[in-house]
This record gives sequence, structure tokens and C-alpha cells, in this order.
Amino acid sequence: MLILMTCIVIVGILGGGYYVSVSAVTGIVLTGVLFYRMYVKKRITAAWDLNMAAFAVLVFGYLLSCLWAVDSGMALMGVVKFLPLLLFYVLVSGLTDEREKMIASLPMLGCLMTAFSFVMMQFEVFEQWVSVAGRLSGFFQYPNTYALFMLICLILVMWRFDYKKIDWLDIVYGVAAVFGIIMSGSRTVFVLTAVAVIWVFAAKSSGKKVIISVLAAGAVVAVILAVAAGSAGILERFTNISFGASTFLGRILYVQDALPLILKHPFGLGYYGYYFIQQSVQTGVYTVVNAHNELIQILLDAGVIPAVFMGAAVLRSVFTKRTQSRNRIVLSIMILHSLFDYDFQFLAMGFVLILFLDMRNIKTQKVPVLTGTVVGLTGAAAAALSIMCGVSDVCYTSGNYKAAEKVYSGNTMAQLALLTKADKAEEMKAIAEKVIVDNQSVSLPYSALAQAAFADGDVEQFTEYKLKAIELAPYQYEEYENYLEVLVYCNDLYHQMGDKDGVRFCVEKAEEIPKMLEQVKENTSALGWKIVDRPQVTLSHENLEIIEDMRRRMDE
Repeated sequence: MLILMTCIVIVGILGGGYYVSVSAVTGIVLTGVLFYRMYVKKRITAAWDLNMAAFAVLVFGYLLSCLWAVDSGMALMGVVKFLPLLLFYVLVSGLTDEREKMIASLPMLGCLMTAFSFVMMQFEVFEQWVSVAGRLSGFFQYPNTYALFMLICLILVMWRFDYKKIDWLDIVYGVAAVFGIIMSGSRTVFVLTAVAVIWVFAAKSSGKKVIISVLAAGAVVAVILAVAAGSAGILERFTNISFGASTFLGRILYVQDALPLILKHPFGLGYYGYYFIQQSVQTGVYTVVNAHNELIQILLDAGVIPAVFMGAAVLRSVFTKRTQSRNRIVLSIMILHSLFDYDFQFLAMGFVLILFLDMRNIKTQKVPVLTGTVVGLTGAAAAALSIMCGVSDVCYTSGNYKAAEKVYSGNTMAQLALLTKADKAEEMKAIAEKVIVDNQSVSLPYSALAQAAFADGDVEQFTEYKLKAIELAPYQYEEYENYLEVLVYCNDLYHQMGDKDGVRFCVEKAEEIPKMLEQVKENTSALGWKIVDRPQVTLSHENLEIIEDMRRRMDE
């Protein structure tokens, strides 16, 4: 239990386990614990049930997606990221009593995280690590998921609250939880908090106790809101809760654009596949790594089968009579919030979810030598992969992109970062061609190849690559402007050389640009016009005049 609890704590401190590097280290540690149980104790106790099958299918789904992923290199990193969930479930499912102790410790951990992060937030040197735009984010570095964790802590405290024997430490934990939720500025969690409080009180209390409890909770919230008034923007967020808010409409837009992808790719796009392909299919202006909906995200990454298994496992735990009301409330709140955010991209939240699942068919199995050997070899391979991907991810997140690519050449994000820093045509071309070998869905390499072709004086190839870049990212308005700028420059050169064919080529291509933008306008959905970042789909008056001037000069 100590090792598993330590994993939750450390993973929580390290950004909630969002980064692949954290999953890599955690996976290696959990694999070591599993080996110890198998080889030293010669047996393993676990819940051999639907939950285990779901996590196994999820990991296998990520592994299998490498065969057809948008980017096979990044898809393999997805296996490393989610493997610890399966390992954690295998290890914790056999610890019935210890699991309840782990759950009981969560409010204390939430209180400590809130206290430390709030203090750190007051110092500029630490502020970026525990807050986002003035919103408290805890160690998760993401306010919404931090708020969800604090809501879980609040539910646990309320559930074990006893009117006859008041635990003042729990009062402190509860106040810290409410304070964290409010300071996070998470509107979704704020609404879910009201739902959870009513649900808990309805399940535990009746009559006057409900009224007293609600009034007491309201008083606490009022005091904390008064304190939060000193934080710019926090209260304003709660007063602006609306179904018409840009952030809410944006989440609907992500799902709307993702559904055709799911139908077209039922076996998934692989880890980061959605990120790479989204610009070519989106109907509005946005750039997100995750779809802000965990069910949709699993469908996009690993496919329909893992999503069905995971959905069935979690919903069974919610609706079965075996599940105690407290766990049902927590699971329901987590499910509801995960439909509007990417909570389970944080490994720590995956671990928390596992603690509340209904676990069945708990048995102690002896481990035959052959089985142990196979598992051992598989674990060794997984550990090697974890080390490679983990080190590469550390290098990437620390800005050492060359080292990241050198350690693991499949880290496309590192290669793209190198591409943005390249300043020589030869270097850009080499990196871009390398990226395109594994990933033909991202715009940047084609834009770089266009720039390299222009440097070489090959106008036709420049046009070919630039049009491909625009096709893959039609909302990147800067690409159209750059395209026109180069065409104007080449047009002037062709006039000087007396090359009429070259002039005609440039003019015809330039005249296509307004039509291309008009097509983008037609493809933009109604939601795409309602979010804050609206597309720019018309050239400036100055640029339109430039195109007209190109035509006049050609006709003279």
C-alpha cells in the first residue's frame, strides 16, 4: 500500500502525471512491484473482472493503433502514458482494506496541495507552477482538473461527517476543498459542487439537518467568496456562467468536429493523432491537444472497442447495487466532468478513479514459471520503451529538442520544435522530409518545404508545398498572406525577365486565394462563428488591390 500511495502523491506533485515522462517512471516502479509479487511471493492477488479487461483492452488499443496511427512514433508514447493504469489496477485491486485507507487520505492530500500551492502562488517565481491566469491550479497546473480533485475531497469529507462526533480536522479539509474549488475559477466544477452537496445531504440527512447543513455550507462558501474577491477575475467567472459562453461552445465544437473522424477511423488515430489531424477537419479556429471529452478522446485515440470496454466498466460500478452511495456519487461526478474536460489525461486522476471502482472476482493466483517468464520479458520490453520515451519527453519539455529527437526519433513534437527553430533552407528541408515520412497530416513541414523550395528558386514546387500546407491548415491566415507575398515577388521577377508564362502562373494562383478563403468561410460551422477566436476569411483591401494590379499588369 505504501508504494502505491507514494505513487499517487508523487504523480500528483509532478503535474498530476500529465506528462509521458511521469507515466514512464511510474510504469517502471509499478512493474517492479508486480515482479516482486510474482517472483518472490510466487502469487498475485487481484480482481480478475471487467475493470481489468477494460484497462488491458485500453492499453492494447493504444499499442495496436500504432499500425495505422496518424503518427506511429507518438502513438507508441501513448502506450507508455496509459500502461500504469493497468499496472495500478492489478496491484491495488487485491488490497481491499488498504484501498479504503488510501481513499480516506485524499482530503488530507488535497488540503496540503491547496495550502502549499496558494502560498506559492503569492511569489512570482513559483506562480507559473501552481496557477493559470490568476486561477489556482494546484500541482496539476490545470485549474479544472485540480478543482475536480478538490470536489472529490469535499464529497469524502461530507460523507464521513458525523453530527454527534465532529472531527475538526475534517472541517479544515472541507474548507480547504471549497476554497480550492472557488479559487480555481472552474465553472463546471462549481455547478457540480452544488449537485454533489445536495446529493450527499439527501443521501445522509433528512429534515432539519439538511437545512442546517445547507445553511452552514452556504456560510462557508460566502466567506470564501469574500476572500476570493481579492483575486481578479475569479468571481467574474462564476457570474458569467452560461451555455452561450465561448469555452462551453468550444467544447461542443470539438465534439462536433471529432464525430466524423470517429466514424471514419473506428479503430483510432493513435496518441496525438487527433492533434495532428484536427486542423484539416475543424470547422472553427482552435488548437487543442485533447478534445475536452474523455469518451471522445478514447474513441479518437484507441478506437471504439476500448471506449466500449471502459464505458461499460465505469458505468457498471455506478449502477450496480454493490457500490456504496459515496463511491457512486464520486464516480458520477467524475464521469460528468470528464465529458467536458480531459481529466484522465492526468495519471493521478486515473488512479483516483480506480480506487472507487467496484472490484469483483478477487482471487489469489499462483504464477507458473512460464507465465512469469513471459510477463517478465514483456515487462522488460515495456520498461525499456518507457525509459526511451520518458527521457525523450523530459528533454522535450525542458526545451532540449535535439536530445529529445536523438533519444527517441519518433518524438514528432520535438522534430516540429526543431523545425520552427531551423534558419537554413537545407536544415528545414531535412527535418521536414523526416517528419513527413511518418506523419503526412501536419501542415508545418509542408510550409517549411515551401520555404526551402522558394530559397532554391523553384516557384512551382513552392506553390505545390504551400497549397498542401494550406489544405492541412485552412484557418492559418498567415499562410495565405505569405503565399500571396511570394507570388507578388515572383511576379515582379518574371516581369523583369519578360517571362509571360511565369507572370500568368503567378496571377492565376494569386486570384485563387480569395476563392480559397471563401471556401473556408462556407466550411465554417455555426459554432465556429460563436466562439471567441473567429476565422479571418477575407483578404485585406490592400491585398485585393495588389491582386487586381497583378492582373492589370499582365493584360497590358
